[in-house]
Amino acid sequence: MKLNPVPLGVALGLVLGVGFLLMTLVISLEGGGGHMHLMSRVCPGFSVGIGGAFLGLVYWFVYGFVGGVLLAVVYNRVSRRA
Repeated sequence: MKLNPVPLGVALGLVLGVGFLLMTLVISLEGGGGHMHLMSRVCPGFSVGIGGAFLGLVYWFVYGFVGGVLLAVVYNRVSRRA
C-alpha cells in the first residue's frame, strides 16, 4: 500500500489545526489559560484568545501538513524495501 503525501498532510493538518482552534476557544471562553501561554514558544505571536486561536490554527495546520507529508514519504520508502 502506498500513501499519498499531500492528502495525508492536509488531513493531519486539518485535524491538528481545528483541534487546536477549538481547544483554545474553549479555554479562552472559560477564562482559563494555565500553561497555554507557553504555546508562544512553539507558535510565535500566540496568545490565549480569539486571535491566538486562529493564529494557532494556521501554525498547527502547517505543522500537521509537514508532518503528514514526511510520514507518508518515509512510510512509502520503508514499505518499498520490505
